[in-house]
Amino acid sequence: MHVRDALPLPLLQDGEVRIKLLYGGICGSDLSVFKGRLPHAQYPLRPGHEVVGEVIESRASHINEGKRVVITPNTFCGKCEFCLKGKPNICLEKQSIGITCDGGFAEELHIHSRYCLPIPDELSNEAAVLIEPLSVIVHGMKQITIQPSMSVLVVGCGTEGLLAAALARHVGGEVTAIDINASKLAMLRSFHDITLGHPMDIAGNQYDVVIEAAGTKQSVESCFSLLKPGGELLLIGITPEATIPVAQVVRKEQKIVGSIIYEFPTDFQTSVTYLLDEQFDPTVFISKIKPFYEYEEAYQMALSGNYAKIVLQFKGAAV
Repeated sequence: MHVRDALPLPLLQDGEVRIKLLYGGICGSDLSVFKGRLPHAQYPLRPGHEVVGEVIESRASHINEGKRVVITPNTFCGKCEFCLKGKPNICLEKQSIGITCDGGFAEELHIHSRYCLPIPDELSNEAAVLIEPLSVIVHGMKQITIQPSMSVLVVGCGTEGLLAAALARHVGGEVTAIDINASKLAMLRSFHDITLGHPMDIAGNQYDVVIEAAGTKQSVESCFSLLKPGGELLLIGITPEATIPVAQVVRKEQKIVGSIIYEFPTDFQTSVTYLLDEQFDPTVFISKIKPFYEYEEAYQMALSGNYAKIVLQFKGAAV
């Protein structure tokens, strides 16, 4: 990985905006691209998709220059059966910025305004960089039922797992979060009444909802023994394959739900609403903010597994 001067951006077309980047979060998929573990990634590739910026030129009537925006990094055609059903997250023509085409880790980028959501003035840049990853959890939780006092287990406390635990507690669930990394679990201590533990210490058959956010075969397979009869398993993490105890799932009427990214803009708008709530502050999950020219150190920190969200700062971070 290296920094290079970008080619001049083309002239804006109708509906497009030019954005000066403010912050960019390093995501697990960015790390997978870096390690060459995403078979559909197209190299050479500029990473980055959790980005917040300021519009410096606009040919979109509804977004003015000077407005801060967050982008969805997943394009959609708007014409296929899934887009027409309001599910652009499974669009047949979907492209993913930072994976199948160049991403947002650049001082400036341009994009069609249909992929931009203006940010309220009262929302900080630090909170805004969490809109995209939080939307993954918002969308996932729409697929299941979490009611007050229901027991919820979150397996894996990377950024998505941390956000899942915090949001599940915020909506009233009785939450337990487990991870093999104690430093990640410690980031949840500011969220009251979340039980923290090691996977080896968890008893089975006691959770109404299990949210799998680790994305490993072993982790997914362990979830089935933790669910109550009639329980729901939400799969947020991705692993190529895992064994499902079909007889158990059928006999206990357990539900398995897969959830991929989010529906834009609705899930982003819901995330903004949560982030404006003073009772919900996941910015504690931002472990470090590094100037973009320290990207190598930032990536190594993210790869270490000892931090939650690592953010690159572009505004005012001259080399």
